[in-house]
Amino acid sequence: MFRKSKQSVAPLPKPPTEAQMLEDLQLFHETRPAPQRVSSENLPTLTEESSLDDWWKVYDASIEHHEQFMGLKTNAQDLKKALQEMRNELQAACDKIMAEINQDLDRLTVTMSE
Repeated sequence: MFRKSKQSVAPLPKPPTEAQMLEDLQLFHETRPAPQRVSSENLPTLTEESSLDDWWKVYDASIEHHEQFMGLKTNAQDLKKALQEMRNELQAACDKIMAEINQDLDRLTVTMSE
């Protein structure tokens, strides 16, 4: 009653070669203009009618602020670690000096009692 029909499957396309991908990458270019330095004082106020350039300026400024913050955070953590190491060294030196002082006091009390 029903006859099986042959399924015609088209062969899958071949993936591009590495040379083709590199050639495509050379043709790619970014259409957005290079970001200009935007300071916090002259950031545009964003509204729904703001232009795309204004949005990019605010975005670039926020990315720059974030990178500066992360740099400050990393620097603060490094300084905190260095301070803790210095504190440990000073505490060890203090303990050593106190032990020497106590040892000298013990010797003095022995000498004075004789």
